[in-house]
Amino acid sequence: SDNSLDVRVEALRQIATGWKHEPEILELLKQWVVSDNSLDVRVEALRQIATGWKHEPEILELLKQWVVSDNSLDVRLEVLRQIATGWKHEVGIFELFTQRLVSDDSWNVRLEVLRQIVTGWKHEVGILELFTQRLVSDDSWNVRLEALQQIVTVWKDEPRILELLTQRLVSDDSWNVRLEALRQIAAGWKHEPGIFELLHHTTLNDSFQRENKYQNNPRQIALEAIVKHYPEHPQTLPLLQDRAENDSDEQLREWAKKKLQQLEN
Repeated sequence: SDNSLDVRVEALRQIATGWKHEPEILELLKQWVVSDNSLDVRVEALRQIATGWKHEPEILELLKQWVVSDNSLDVRLEVLRQIATGWKHEVGIFELFTQRLVSDDSWNVRLEVLRQIVTGWKHEVGILELFTQRLVSDDSWNVRLEALQQIVTVWKDEPRILELLTQRLVSDDSWNVRLEALRQIAAGWKHEPGIFELLHHTTLNDSFQRENKYQNNPRQIALEAIVKHYPEHPQTLPLLQDRAENDSDEQLREWAKKKLQQLEN
């Protein structure tokens, strides 16, 4: 067993392609998927099985088993992609994906499932509800953010989307999700009644606390949107003046001061 990982992975490929018709090769690959110490070897063995033995009747069942029970998120991710590529139209696959979306422990896997569902099943009944559920209740801000972006991309014209975005802007624990909700609202719904008030409320009340200079403060993004889209509103200038003096975030205060100077000039 060569210590060099690249050599082992390449050897595996050669065995899988060169001796494919030998009866014991499939069993050998299965063994590698389950028990090899190297993740790269396990994932490559899995790929070879899914592509080289795709038409064997037991392969899909094997993949389904691995996507549920394998301890490695990388293996589960690869299985998901292989199933989506090769067996998407099989009975029960859509249900398998929706189940993984709700029950996989890894946010990376749940995120991948969201993307696969949008690619392959977005017109199925109940998908918007499924994505809304993830947006509202998933533990991971990464998954909530992805769900939000997909919802706006695919279902923007549905009547309750603005209400959903507003709810996330006001109540999500993650500034990343609140920021994305804010950007989507400012881009797509700025002329709707009540949006100025919503942005005003966000500028004053969002709970963001800066940890590093690279973060985007939702209060600042809301204020920028107000200055850009509602320059003549009677509350815009007083709000800008207030934030220049009173916001807890130094970067926002500096931005507001510069903006005030520009307006005065």
